[in-house]
Amino acid sequence: MIQIFGTVCYDKVRIIDEFPNLIGSYTTVNSEKMFLGGEASNTFMCLIRWLIENNENKESVKLIAEPIKKDSNGEIVLSFLEPYKDNVTYTCLIDKDQDNEFLKNSPGADIYVCLKEKERTMFGIGFVEADQLMYNIKSKIFNDCLQFGNEHWIALDYNTPFISKEIIKKAVETKTNLYIMDHEIDSVIKELVNSSDGVLENLKEMSLVYQSSSDWFGNKNGDKQVFLTTMKEWLQSNNGANKYFLLILTDSKNGFGVGGTLRNYKTGESTYIEPYWFDPVQIPSDKIVDSTGAGDAFRAGLIYSLIYKNQALNKSLQFASASGGLNCLSYGGNSRTPTFKEILELINSKQ
Repeated sequence: MIQIFGTVCYDKVRIIDEFPNLIGSYTTVNSEKMFLGGEASNTFMCLIRWLIENNENKESVKLIAEPIKKDSNGEIVLSFLEPYKDNVTYTCLIDKDQDNEFLKNSPGADIYVCLKEKERTMFGIGFVEADQLMYNIKSKIFNDCLQFGNEHWIALDYNTPFISKEIIKKAVETKTNLYIMDHEIDSVIKELVNSSDGVLENLKEMSLVYQSSSDWFGNKNGDKQVFLTTMKEWLQSNNGANKYFLLILTDSKNGFGVGGTLRNYKTGESTYIEPYWFDPVQIPSDKIVDSTGAGDAFRAGLIYSLIYKNQALNKSLQFASASGGLNCLSYGGNSRTPTFKEILELINSKQ
């Protein structure tokens, strides 16, 4: 089972010509649309649509959604997910009139997409509260929502840092395979290594992917060799624990570095790969509309190709890169995800 855990919310996308030049100034909104949003949603929607498109086993993927309050915005989120309800588990659904100390509003984001700069900025609500609520009911989540064990995968992101940290700990304890995106993991790995002698052995018997970016590691639009050096240093840290991860460090349209341990979770066979640079499958810049969800679509592509289909690493990275790029051709993170056919056509056109 591949479980996509984390952020499920509404995205209210507003299209503007340019960002305000001064605080307090006025900017016209050209249009506004409501979409399903969140890192987990974006990755899940790519995966489930490819499985449907190719008549493959839909039961192999499940979305584990953060708490949703059934207010007007929450009901919109639920309606987006209704066609895929058999593949969705909700950690907590709260009636709109139900009193609770945490979640007053269903999680959501106001996203402003600038046409001139082809960039976006976001304002969120409810995410910290949802994370706190899940931390409080973590026993229920562990027992009723997630499946642990070496035959399972859990993918998670950093919008839910408290509960995600607990899931990482539980996963290492149970040797559950992990795909971690943008989460600050050095502190939790260091804590685990210092707390138990068996942690390194458990990590060795897990398949681990860590996807992050220059937004977190620095050196945005910087020298590629600096990226690779940074990756080598990271993989050598935490008393050797980090070397068990396959590290993918992205730098937007410039490409990404790849290195670390590639382990087949079915056979247990593993290979250590020295960090190297991978040029992306390019999308013409004049066709890019909105980069929301590009990293999530990349993650979906790698999960589908490398983990689900057991394809070779470079072939899987091509698929992931094409998926992330094509996802930028429409507004929102998953309003229109790239089809399997479109991804293959783009890859073939570059060869």
